[in-house]
Amino acid sequence: MAKRKDAQPEGSGDKDYRMNTALVRGLSVLKAFGPDNRPIGNAEIAQRVNLPKATVSRMTFTLSELGYLNYDADIGRYSLGPGVLTLGYDVMAQMDIRDIARPYMQELADYADASVYLGVPHGVEFIYVEACRTPGSMAVRLGVGSRIPVATTGMGRAYLAALPEEECEALLDRARESYGEAWSGIEAKTLAAIAAAKERGYGLSGGDWISEAHSAGAVIRRADGRPVYAINVGGLRSIVTTARLEGDLGPRLLGVARQIEHIARGIL
Repeated sequence: MAKRKDAQPEGSGDKDYRMNTALVRGLSVLKAFGPDNRPIGNAEIAQRVNLPKATVSRMTFTLSELGYLNYDADIGRYSLGPGVLTLGYDVMAQMDIRDIARPYMQELADYADASVYLGVPHGVEFIYVEACRTPGSMAVRLGVGSRIPVATTGMGRAYLAALPEEECEALLDRARESYGEAWSGIEAKTLAAIAAAKERGYGLSGGDWISEAHSAGAVIRRADGRPVYAINVGGLRSIVTTARLEGDLGPRLLGVARQIEHIARGIL
């Protein structure tokens, strides 16, 4: 498989001289926070981003001064600040596809009593840009801005299956780096799920990312066939069972993806 060539914050042998290391490190600190935005300290951030604690301390101080992080002096921990919202607001505002997709997504969410998300690929992750949910689906607390992995989710596997083989392999190589030793237990299931997604048109995940949740995903393509967005349907495995995904919700999701794709063709 192809070797990753992009720069790493720390410890990479191949670095592009055009990369600004300080900026890469600062952005990696922002990405260390999870979807729940749980406050974390410098030591935990340093462990997550593989940087010295002293370096992280300077980064978090600077980011808090700029409004991108909030600092709670009582507990000595940081959380994402409102300044982060400004980074993505303009991009989100230009995504007309969200307005097109929303009614179809909500209709499916109501039918399935589950969550339906629209996501955009970003490296080895997808970022949710729209969310439609029902009260019964709130147990899995994800929303707009949440990041999910490509290798272990229905949405990600559908995307991998839709990519040209060389690009799929390169993205899996990058995913392998992020999982480390755990990859040996993930790779076989991921490759099997990708193969199945190529046949079905939608990808499946049965507790491979969140153990108590199941999901199916389908891509939304440009006119030239390039996958540019994806949607998924998912929820607690007691409600969104594998049999229900394969027999009903997966095919329905694929139909919704094709509807959105057709209507949005002029803006993709």
